[in-house]
Amino acid sequence: MHYSVQIFTWTAREGVHQVGSVIEVDAPNPKAAAVSLLGLRLEDDGESSKLAVRVWRGEDAQKADCDCFFYH
Repeated sequence: MHYSVQIFTWTAREGVHQVGSVIEVDAPNPKAAAVSLLGLRLEDDGESSKLAVRVWRGEDAQKADCDCFFYH
């Protein structure tokens, strides 16, 4: 399946902001799409680093259902 992926980071001073641009990935599922980019362990809850990813299918990022994961 084809997914769009956005990577985000956050700091107390700057808040949340996108890292780079949206990346298009072919993967069997949303979690595999996220892992394939950085090869880092990720989860959907728990203590995390200051790096997260949003993964969705479809043309319109504003209307698409998405999955969010946190890199550890």
